[in-house]
Amino acid sequence: MTRRADRLLALLELLRARPINTAETLAETLEVSVRTIYRDIDALAATGVPVRGEAGVGYMLEAGYHLPPLNLTAEEAEALALGARVLATWSDAALAGQAASALAKIRAVLSDAGQAGVDQDVLWAPKWVERQSPRVDLLELKRAAQRRRVLVIDYEALSGARTTRTIRPLSVNFFGPVWLLAAWCELANNFRCFRLDRITSMAPTGATFRDEDGKRLADFKQLKTAEANGGVSPHRPSHVGPA
Repeated sequence: MTRRADRLLALLELLRARPINTAETLAETLEVSVRTIYRDIDALAATGVPVRGEAGVGYMLEAGYHLPPLNLTAEEAEALALGARVLATWSDAALAGQAASALAKIRAVLSDAGQAGVDQDVLWAPKWVERQSPRVDLLELKRAAQRRRVLVIDYEALSGARTTRTIRPLSVNFFGPVWLLAAWCELANNFRCFRLDRITSMAPTGATFRDEDGKRLADFKQLKTAEANGGVSPHRPSHVGPA
């Protein structure tokens, strides 16, 4: 495969990954000129790829377009295998099962060399390490965050204090050896991170929430980035449990 063919596939991946992409962003990511992106977009369109552009907005793929069948290098497959093994070690049974199922599907389309690389276990995630297992279902939490479901949780802080909180789940994060739930907490009227091994019960309230300025995942990430740039570590206890 020629270098340009590789770049066109990478360009397709980028167009598929984000709803809208500017030529400048695509050029920076692929380390080529904007003029090259224009030519590559034309080349994709000439082969029937339904890509369209809007002046002042960017490029986007028409809904329903799918890329050709999966084609991974041996190294890419090994990296995915490591991710599946890490999940098997550090997550719960449901999420580990999902990862194992996905890896089996990926393995089935690999060459013999790719399958051998996956099966060698050179990249390994051993199970005899200290673990702080979540008490709640990781997939259920993920779905609650995706579907904007308001939750009520009972939480026991490291100090032993117990509280009941109504929260907006935003993201589930791994900070080994613990999993954290980033959320907007109605009790604190602020962002809080809850250790999943300290959540003693969790239930949906039946309500959903909408994104509001200052309460979104993007706002949380911006806040944590600012703290990190200011020398505040996300591993400090103040970021592990609710204040």
